[in-house]
Amino acid sequence: MCHRFNVRSPASEIAAAFNLPQTPQLEFPETDRYPGSDVLTLRLDSTGARELSLLEWGLLPRWWKPSAKFHTRKSFQRNTFNARSETIHEKPSFRDAFKKRRALIPASEFYEGGHYFGLVDQPVFALAGLWEAWRLGDDAVETCTVVTTEANSLIAKYHARKRMPVILQSENDIARWLNPEITSRDDLLDLFEPFDAGMMTCTPAES
Repeated sequence: MCHRFNVRSPASEIAAAFNLPQTPQLEFPETDRYPGSDVLTLRLDSTGARELSLLEWGLLPRWWKPSAKFHTRKSFQRNTFNARSETIHEKPSFRDAFKKRRALIPASEFYEGGHYFGLVDQPVFALAGLWEAWRLGDDAVETCTVVTTEANSLIAKYHARKRMPVILQSENDIARWLNPEITSRDDLLDLFEPFDAGMMTCTPAES
């Protein structure tokens, strides 16, 4: 599971890292992000160009309505801030977004088991994500989730559930993930491999 991360790079650095057409004029928080908070999200706009937006962390599918089990959307979203890559194409909460609304979540480091993890010589990198736009009456929100996979050998030392976010490093992998013409999980299987532990940093969190 991934339940805490941050992005501390300036907007100009993020634009360069993800081939944005221009530096976004967007203020975003550099403090740690948690489920329910707004997180920086990169997606394709209606013309197919890359754009950065602030979306609420905890995916709310378009079909969701209050029920006896989930009275509020927040109660539902507590279960959808991560999407398992193994079942992302099957779960009702995620399968439509997986086919049509994949995204990137820029990050500088993420937190697991008392440690922060980043990439060697890479101040900002991409976590695989999904996004949705939900509306019910006058209430509307855009939300996102972080896709997870099996932990690599480094993170498995600290994470009891042996999970980690899916990390996309190359421009080719990023472009494939964002490509709306790719709708089959089988065509993206290689992206779900745990990231190379030897290319990651590990820093104990301050107590």
